[in-house]
Amino acid sequence: MISLRTIAWALGTALVALPQTAAACAQLSQDIWMCDRGTPWEAAVWDQYGDGATLLLDNYVLDFTQEWPGHEITDNLATLEEVYTTYAEWVAADAEVPSEVLIADKLTLPDATVLRHLQRDVWEGEPYLQAVMLSQVGAARIMLWLQAPNETSVEQLDAASRDLVALLRDNCADAVSCAEDYAPPQAASKE
Repeated sequence: MISLRTIAWALGTALVALPQTAAACAQLSQDIWMCDRGTPWEAAVWDQYGDGATLLLDNYVLDFTQEWPGHEITDNLATLEEVYTTYAEWVAADAEVPSEVLIADKLTLPDATVLRHLQRDVWEGEPYLQAVMLSQVGAARIMLWLQAPNETSVEQLDAASRDLVALLRDNCADAVSCAEDYAPPQAASKE
């Protein structure tokens, strides 16, 4: 599976790595949590590398950061569309081949607004499918890349990405899951 972490290293994009406690509301960044209690993501494996982290679940790879190319214009005045356009132009300048956008939409959820692009991309000659999602969660924004093997159907990635962004919160929302003695049903982080 191709991962954007290689791109992040090459670009020098710093991902915020926060120590993961045993909680079903995983802290993805300083300002954003993913409350996944009772979902398949609760059992995802954390792959720590350098100063970043990736979540692995079955054939899916989730990368995320609040410091993506173009994040500097992330203020209350710039729309998600304006911020995403800056990001997309930057990515297109370095792409092997242009992304094939299959679905572009905006999801309005109870805890997040998400500008989402499901697309086929190529990395080192290998095609793959991914959902690129710029998300407004409370006052913060985060970029998420949910990657899947190229043979994954668009419908599967559509459903998986919708389910994933529905878990985003601007705080540790689940008092039970955020308790210090909570033990999620997951393996230890990948070494």
